[in-house]
Amino acid sequence: MKIALTTKEMSYCDRMTIENGVPSAQLMRRVAEKIFSSYKWQGRIYIICGKGNNGGDGLALAEIMWDNGIEAFVFLIEDTVSSDGKYYLSRLKDKGFSNIYSENNCDYHCDIIVDCIFGTGFKGVPDGKYANVIKRINDSKAYKISVDIPSGLNGDNGKSIARVEADETVTVQYPKTGLFLNGGKDATGKLKVIDVGIGLYADGCKIVEEEDIRILFPRRKNDTHKGTYGKSAIIGGCSNYLGAVKLANAGLCALRCGGGLNSIVVPKTHVVNIASAVWESTARGISDKDGFMLFDEKEIDQAMKGVDCVAIGMGIGDKYEENLKIISHILTNYRVKVVIDADGLNSLAKNIDILNQSKADVILTPHIKEMSRLTGLSVEAISEDPIKIAMTFAKEYGVKVLLKGASTVVTDGKKVFLIVNGGAELSKGGSGDTLSGVILGMASQGRSLLESGYSAAYLTASAAKNLKDEFSEYGVLPSDVSREIAKIVKSYKK
Repeated sequence: MKIALTTKEMSYCDRMTIENGVPSAQLMRRVAEKIFSSYKWQGRIYIICGKGNNGGDGLALAEIMWDNGIEAFVFLIEDTVSSDGKYYLSRLKDKGFSNIYSENNCDYHCDIIVDCIFGTGFKGVPDGKYANVIKRINDSKAYKISVDIPSGLNGDNGKSIARVEADETVTVQYPKTGLFLNGGKDATGKLKVIDVGIGLYADGCKIVEEEDIRILFPRRKNDTHKGTYGKSAIIGGCSNYLGAVKLANAGLCALRCGGGLNSIVVPKTHVVNIASAVWESTARGISDKDGFMLFDEKEIDQAMKGVDCVAIGMGIGDKYEENLKIISHILTNYRVKVVIDADGLNSLAKNIDILNQSKADVILTPHIKEMSRLTGLSVEAISEDPIKIAMTFAKEYGVKVLLKGASTVVTDGKKVFLIVNGGAELSKGGSGDTLSGVILGMASQGRSLLESGYSAAYLTASAAKNLKDEFSEYGVLPSDVSREIAKIVKSYKK
């Protein structure tokens, strides 16, 4: 797995590398060399530099271009530059490079703009002058390359007021978490990571990649049966949202990704409706009132008989007190793996302390608004630091958290995994239900909930991305995704 760092972690790694014998000016030179070798530089090139080390990277790049017979034009936003930037500015002048101008003289009519305004240390809102420069870059028809991070973007959380909308971002050594969170992915464009020899002195977040998922699907032995791969149950559905459990089970997403035996538990009123839509799973009814589940201890115990893991909450409805009784009974009486989603989370929010009494191994799968209900924090506060909020919650309540967003955060309070391959094609009702089914399928065959969470998130995102080519981001349906997952798993066996 690759690593993503916060800006504080990256700064520490920079400092430790310098203290271990690599001068900062030499690191700046390495950055510029790697950027230069990463592109085929053609046409009219503008390098727009701020006063910090990000601007220094641009000056070092201009020198390398000059040495290689490529003419670039440097535009300085301020009269001052960093100490390392001064070193490269002096070298440029000593070599007779005269294409250095104030940004006021920039017409932005060029083929390539290299954005070296703000580095990862930038926080806050660009002031009037800088906001204007960013706007003019975005209005330009030039191809935009941001160095390390699009200027104006918060390197930790991906939020911004004014930012460069890069076509491509070349980031140094380790991706920054802000490149993946909130609006970071939209601002970054194509992401390229360059290795300049900065050591890793922080834990960071692990970015999940295909090879990390492939190893979770070893070749199966012939001498096995359905019970070998676990028994799972999906509990949910009501008169208003019966489709949610169908989606969790649609295409048997829990089974198609590897689970062995599954039952679907719904209000008795709707067993017939479910049975007609589900062939490979068994259907079981729970007493209900007006199509909403009622808590009956004996019925829940019967539904849980022999079950290794359970997903609860998809489409279960807003009868929160009754839902909470069912959830509480399962958590406090069964040492099983439990996936809680949708209205299961909203029910749990009514008494979150039940998690402290749980015998079960639990993963919660909220989107940011559901996380707000669980924590009592505002949506804005969570979006400011989604990784820390998820970690803190997971640690406090002894659970795993899968926090959905532009990138998905999966954590047990100690380790953090980022799933960054998702896109707008998943922004549809029912995607979360499908995801819960896949988590359940992974967990039922013996994977930990942490592995199940990050692998399921990666698989659903990959499946949706594959389907995007066929249907566009508008046309991918959650019911398509589970079938596509089976194809992806098949490709792992080649």
